[in-house]
Amino acid sequence: MLTRPATMYPTKPEEYARHPVPSIPEWEQLWAVWDKVTRQMIPDEELLEKPIKLRNACIFYLGHIPTFFDIKINEATGLGLTEPSYFTKIFERGIDPDVDNPEHCHAHSEIPDEWPALETILKYQQDVRSRVRDLYETGRVYEDNWAGRAMWLGFEHEVMHLETLLYIALQSDKTNAPDGTVKADFEQLAAKAKRDAVPNEWFTIPEQTVTIGLEDADTPEGPVRHFGWDVEKPSYTTNVHSFQAAARPITNEEYARYMLAKDVQQIPASWTTQSKRDSAINGHTNVVNGHANGDAEFDHFLEGKFVRTFYGPVALKYALDWPCSASYDELNGCAQYMGGRIPTMEEARSIYEYAAHLKKKEADKAQGKTIPAVNSHLVNEGVEESPPSSSSVNGSSSDAADPYKSRELFVDLGDANVGFKYWHPLPVTQNGGRLAGHAEMGGLWEWTSSQLEKRKGFEAMKLYPAYSADFYDGKHYVVLGGSWATHPRFAGRKSVVNWYQRNYPYVWAGARLVKDI
Repeated sequence: MLTRPATMYPTKPEEYARHPVPSIPEWEQLWAVWDKVTRQMIPDEELLEKPIKLRNACIFYLGHIPTFFDIKINEATGLGLTEPSYFTKIFERGIDPDVDNPEHCHAHSEIPDEWPALETILKYQQDVRSRVRDLYETGRVYEDNWAGRAMWLGFEHEVMHLETLLYIALQSDKTNAPDGTVKADFEQLAAKAKRDAVPNEWFTIPEQTVTIGLEDADTPEGPVRHFGWDVEKPSYTTNVHSFQAAARPITNEEYARYMLAKDVQQIPASWTTQSKRDSAINGHTNVVNGHANGDAEFDHFLEGKFVRTFYGPVALKYALDWPCSASYDELNGCAQYMGGRIPTMEEARSIYEYAAHLKKKEADKAQGKTIPAVNSHLVNEGVEESPPSSSSVNGSSSDAADPYKSRELFVDLGDANVGFKYWHPLPVTQNGGRLAGHAEMGGLWEWTSSQLEKRKGFEAMKLYPAYSADFYDGKHYVVLGGSWATHPRFAGRKSVVNWYQRNYPYVWAGARLVKDI
């Protein structure tokens, strides 16, 4: 039913985040995926199109990635700009308009009457990549902390825009399926999901003190360390009250039933009512994925609705067990209808801490170990229990084996649908008895109800002061974790904070329910 891709990212922190500076093999792997998307999946004639009208044409991103990176390399090293240097005028910064008022948009590069020729952009891209390889060959990226920071920044910037470009491309029916991957049997996957489904349990998350963020001084001085964006710093600790959380996210079925019950007309952007001849599966059968008997109204509602995938539209009835990808506003309405709410960022982090504790407890039980009933900073019946050491949470480690604290700052992604393990979300209903942890939302980011805000001690980044500057407007909400298309370095770092406008429909993010005790 599912076939693993030919190239897979590692899932253990000591492998996918071995060093703060990404290695050349990591770059080559990232470039290979970027090239697959921009040169194989998006046809050349479609590069000038805008599948999402709020964003630039796809060709902008082909020029933006090397141009932005070259600017940062020059700022960090003083090596000068790669030619044609005029690219900095048109490719430095993209557009991200206000959804409510597209005329309102942050500062961005000028949009030319005509984009440069594709061949010119691709030649420039290769020249910048050659510059990157040269910096590694000389050892400068490891000897010069600021050059190393520029490499990290450029890497994660490309990681983020790879996902942006993919969710843009998904909105076009001209996009090709990714070469080197095998289309899943979505009908069989749905049948198995129905067989394996269990009730979505409520877990009581105990009162905990959680640490949020990363310590990373924005200077060239100091020890080699993992880097973070301005929104990740500084770190702080906070006490999070006890509450209840659902094990898994809201599914497409739950969202569809909410739409039917509340007469919601607008479908999520991750769905479509358009099929095409080469649909992954059109769904025109008499049996509706376990709903053949006694649910005629719901069956009728599902007809003519599909979920977008890069393998073509999949009949919604075969994706009912997938997490629902939608805007915060859409999922918030569903959460309220279902009797819950969407967690705050701090509550989500508390869920992840407790999920990691439960996972370790289960692993130790399977190995026949007995451990004290401790959790990271639990308060049990009014008595605060001692937290486990970082090594006990993250596996045995030592400073010598893990000099950059990768296992402390990043999570094991073995159970997470991230990093192109699959090119679409996966069913989550089989996980109703297991609390989903960091990045374990079935292939989607996790929405929180927290607005993006500057934390106490916030400082803009020297290498990229505009990174988050335009988004503290009360309209952008925090998402955590990662999607199926998020690189492990970004999806796995606990401190990562991402954000989208609360009514932005194209984001690959889902939500789980929480409720107060």
